[in-house]
Amino acid sequence: MLTFGLKGPDPGIPFEEWSAILREAGFSWMEIRAPEVPDPDWEERLRAWRERDGWSYSVHARFFGVNLSSPNPRVRRAAVEVALEDLAFAARIGARRLNLHAGDVNWYDVPPPGHPAHARMMEALNRLREQHQAAATRSIAEIAQAARPQGVEVVVENLYKPWELLCSPEEVAIFLGRLEGPVGFTLDIGHAALAGRPPVAFLRALDGWVRHLHLHWNDGAFDTHEFPELSIPGVAEVLQAVKERCPHATLLIEITPGSEDELERFRSWPAQVRKLLKAHVV
Repeated sequence: MLTFGLKGPDPGIPFEEWSAILREAGFSWMEIRAPEVPDPDWEERLRAWRERDGWSYSVHARFFGVNLSSPNPRVRRAAVEVALEDLAFAARIGARRLNLHAGDVNWYDVPPPGHPAHARMMEALNRLREQHQAAATRSIAEIAQAARPQGVEVVVENLYKPWELLCSPEEVAIFLGRLEGPVGFTLDIGHAALAGRPPVAFLRALDGWVRHLHLHWNDGAFDTHEFPELSIPGVAEVLQAVKERCPHATLLIEITPGSEDELERFRSWPAQVRKLLKAHVV
């Protein structure tokens, strides 16, 4: 059965009153951003919400300035150590999943289609991507091995820039196939739209790996994280495909409620999805 989630608050943001409201509405997962430094008080609060209100947690590992795909052994090692710190945080708060970005090739000067140098530079970029994919495979396999005995499932998500890894269903399928282990997939539908790929194409190609969805929307140009209203045809199409192909996945709105008015949108969303899918969802 499908489960509903949302992006959890950062430390210091009031959330106590909303926790019970959101649980009553049908949300049961929160995705927590891994902190830069340990915060025992924050971890204690997260454990209290889990024990009192029954939240399940996923942790979004750090990725700004952290590249698990670096072919440089020292840089890759440092990135893995950061991810292992985030795994330790996940274990301390009782999280069930750790979400990772596979990385990027650090080459941002990519000419658009139609430019005279586009084909030549894309060929060079793709050769570089292969090196980074191999490094990312080693990194994520190590993190998944460390996560398994702690009861934490590792998932990787699709990205969208030409220099980032895992931008297409085909690339994700090859990558996960090489891992040959219990690493799942997070489909970020906003990222898919920015990459020019229909989100449902990922579901068709990867339904056996899909554990988690990041739900938000954008105009196809910028990653603005707009609320995934069911009136948006692309959002409704994704939800129908999830019901058919991966009904045990977590539908997680990758936005944090920031006001009472916004809270009402979250509060009504699970019921709207149930009505759309005409199925019992918890």
